Amino acid sequence: MLFQFPTSTVARLTGTSNRQIDYWARTGLLRPSARDAAGKGSRRRYTFTDLVAAQTVASLRRASCPLQKIRKAVRYLRAHYPDVSDAQRLSRLTLLTDGQSVYMLTDERQIMDVVTRQLVWAVPLGKLIAETQSQVDALPQRWTQTVRVRGRSYHMEIRRDPEVDGFTVQCRELPGAIEQGGTMAEAVENGQAAVASVLEYMRKSRGAGGRHVQIG
Repeated sequence: MLFQFPTSTVARLTGTSNRQIDYWARTGLLRPSARDAAGKGSRRRYTFTDLVAAQTVASLRRASCPLQKIRKAVRYLRAHYPDVSDAQRLSRLTLLTDGQSVYMLTDERQIMDVVTRQLVWAVPLGKLIAETQSQVDALPQRWTQTVRVRGRSYHMEIRRDPEVDGFTVQCRELPGAIEQGGTMAEAVENGQAAVASVLEYMRKSRGAGGRHVQIG
């Protein structure tokens, strides 16, 4: 289970706007990996890798690189790395810009010219990843994330817990489903498993003719 970020959080951490992030998603520049919008009222959800990719695009834009040049780079990456998602394509490589064109430093440390021949300065993804992680660590102490278990939606209340040097998660609908984790993703994953366990217990209780008793 990957921790999911709403559009508003991605916009705030990247220094852009909700409208800008939505535009990138609608036009295919950076679609969310966790969940895309599917009709009125639905919400996009981004993974940490998406967040790093958004930081990369935002950094290129701050370097005055035209958006059409960034799109051309993304098309190149799609053609040469068809086995991974858009976010992974961007975050696994070093992108470089001179303010007009985009270049790519591959995993083999070879510079691949995406647009022109002029050498440029880099957008260091390693530094972006570290900075993004620091921003995520500074997010509010409590928040809610919706998860799916056995085809139904459940709301997980997540909070930082200094006593366990990690996170505690509890299901709003099933208070007895409470777990901990060293990271946000681990806590949510453990919370999902706890919800599944409570649901299985309730199913067996009904099957044995027992009464439904709320746990917690």
